[in-house]
Amino acid sequence: MLSLPARRTRVAASFALVAALAAASPSVGAFCGFYVGKADAKLFNEASQVILARDGDRTVISMRNDFRGELTDFALVVPVPVVLQESQIHIGDPKIFERIEAYSAPRLAE
Repeated sequence: MLSLPARRTRVAASFALVAALAAASPSVGAFCGFYVGKADAKLFNEASQVILARDGDRTVISMRNDFRGELTDFALVVPVPVVLQESQIHIGDPKIFERIEAYSAPRLAE
């Protein structure tokens, strides 16, 4: 069994290692979003699909939801690192999601 000072040294070394690995790793962004509505609004979404594409320093996020409910009571909040201009927001073709889903579906390979 290790003595108390030896345990403290080992724990401190472990924290230092984790901190060094975190500092050396590339930056990572996360995606999250949520629905908001009136207190009595009935918002339903059974599935969401997200396509993230990156080309150099440009990232495109495409989202598809099967939202059911009154649209006047609905908002989707998606945090992004910069303020988007209206010209940067587009309604895409649903067939793109169908094609990506078919392409990325699990397959049996022999």
